Amino acid sequence: MFSGVTGPLLSTFVPLAVHDALGDRRTLIGLVMALDNVLLLLLVPLAGASSDRAVARGASRLPIVIAGFVLSALGMAIFPASAALGLGGVIAAMVVLYTGINVQRSPFQALMADLVPSPARSLATASVTFQMCVGAIVFLMLGRTLGMSRAFLVAAATVVLIAVAFALGLRRGPAAADVPAASASGTSFTAALREGLRGRIPGLRAVFVAALLLQLTFQTFTTWFALHGTARFGVRPEDVTLGFIAWALGGVAGALPAGVIGVRYGRRKAMLIGFALMAACLIAVDRVESLTQAVPLLALASASWTLPTVNAYPLFVEPIPSAQRGVLAALFLLCMALGGAVGDPLNGLLFDLAASYRPLFLVMTAYTALAFAAIWWIPRGVGEAGTGPALSR
Repeated sequence: MFSGVTGPLLSTFVPLAVHDALGDRRTLIGLVMALDNVLLLLLVPLAGASSDRAVARGASRLPIVIAGFVLSALGMAIFPASAALGLGGVIAAMVVLYTGINVQRSPFQALMADLVPSPARSLATASVTFQMCVGAIVFLMLGRTLGMSRAFLVAAATVVLIAVAFALGLRRGPAAADVPAASASGTSFTAALREGLRGRIPGLRAVFVAALLLQLTFQTFTTWFALHGTARFGVRPEDVTLGFIAWALGGVAGALPAGVIGVRYGRRKAMLIGFALMAACLIAVDRVESLTQAVPLLALASASWTLPTVNAYPLFVEPIPSAQRGVLAALFLLCMALGGAVGDPLNGLLFDLAASYRPLFLVMTAYTALAFAAIWWIPRGVGEAGTGPALSR
């Protein structure tokens, strides 16, 4: 729900605020928008290691997660006023906001893996995705109705309530089973990264590539669709939220079935089906002539997107020993963040070369096709439920 409250509003209004400050310099816009992913690259390993050290001491991951919520709420509250201070004010508010969001990422992922046994992880991730999309729908509608300033203030208050509910509902984060203090060290993080890159765990490099491309595809949409939609369809920024709402509705419709499909037919197969359907939808969106025609196709593309989104983390986490769970969450998130950090400037350069945002959906189709190829090369059975050495208690 936290991600649904914050993410879509940021995707809709932050690019427009940066555009207002910089003008139509697309590469510079991409560089500023990459700030989120730069902070993710810096903060996710630190927060994941800190949460592992807390668990090793018998403490909880929860304070880090809640601190991230509170800092995010502050950033949401100050962002609308930051535009009056120009680009410097916008960037300062973005730093506060994205610091809070990124601090809670890896500890939250580790909590999910701690709590949920392997066979149910696709369903658990589906539940997270479902709640995210419900929150997105509500707050995109608020953004469309109330405008940026009031919607951001309502979102800030909601994030505070989420933090309170989270603290009361999960008073103590579950300790990861048998996590030694060494697993929280920088050495273990480096060793896990080296092991993954060398291919010692079957299929792990392919999942790295697919996760990177999955995030790259999603962030291409969230970062650039507002600018693409206003230029291509000639609509107001507030009306572009219809596309984001359609994406969120597709996520709501597809999330829980994606979890069921992953449990019943396998995670790899579910991801392949999702990428294939998503590519077909994106090609169709590229051919339509109005936002009204694009909306149902965006919803279908999002429903397809839930299949790899829901099953990627369970497939990724399966082969990793439980002692490396916090490190694993950081590695997975960093891999996805790299897609965003590289993607925003890369896409900005591509759009500058095209002198237009028009190729947006063709670019997304190319990323999706490459992700399909990466998952295709994962050996059958790798990453499926119950096959790894680290089954949760």
